[in-house]
Amino acid sequence: MNKSELITKSFLSFMFMMAVIVFSKIKLHPIFGTNTSFSLLAMFAPIIIYFTGPFLGALVIYGARIIQIIIGISKTGTYFSYILYTPLFLAGFYFSKMFKKTKYEVLIPILTIVLFLIHPIGRAVWYYSLFWVIPIIISLNKKRIIKLTRKKDIPTIYLYSIASTFIDHAVGSIMYLYYLNIPASYWIMAIPFVPFERMIYALGIMLSYLFIRNAIRAFRRVIRIELRIEEEVILREKMVEETLVRN
Repeated sequence: MNKSELITKSFLSFMFMMAVIVFSKIKLHPIFGTNTSFSLLAMFAPIIIYFTGPFLGALVIYGARIIQIIIGISKTGTYFSYILYTPLFLAGFYFSKMFKKTKYEVLIPILTIVLFLIHPIGRAVWYYSLFWVIPIIISLNKKRIIKLTRKKDIPTIYLYSIASTFIDHAVGSIMYLYYLNIPASYWIMAIPFVPFERMIYALGIMLSYLFIRNAIRAFRRVIRIELRIEEEVILREKMVEETLVRN
């Protein structure tokens, strides 16, 4: 990793961590059957791993969560509070893999479907898990999507964002199902809202991705200019030193 890349990733990681802390406090709407709500973080966090990689992404997402608990802006009490951002981390992992030729990421939605169906409540509303077939279809048809969209950014990234937000939905649903045993009536109640909710979240993910991508390009240009200036200054100083030594 060169100096420019190191500076960019370090700056990004810090800014992403601050963004996670802030966006998590901007609430959108309640999660049926719980006393919690979705936050603006659902539209931003899934892009983090794409830009930082999984290791730094994990440090950013879980590090932000721990900071929130330490400084007292988030409540703690059970292990669940510490793993609350796992759906967003896995959604980010899935989003990053959408840009590659891999297909093994489909194991995540497949596993969530299996876990939902083996739970007594999940089995009673088995059709709810059909939502999670969507990221499987998108992931298995990456080449076809690129051909259909003619390699255009916006439609392709929007479909990748849909896959990502449904992974967030799938993993979060499993966690809440097993932790809170949310009754079947709430899952049925949520069905009409899920498609619209996820379409909006996918739009947010896409816009976040495009904004950060363009911001990084501009930032790298600035860094390159500054590094070039720094190198020129060092070169001049060496030349002055050599001249003084000769004299």
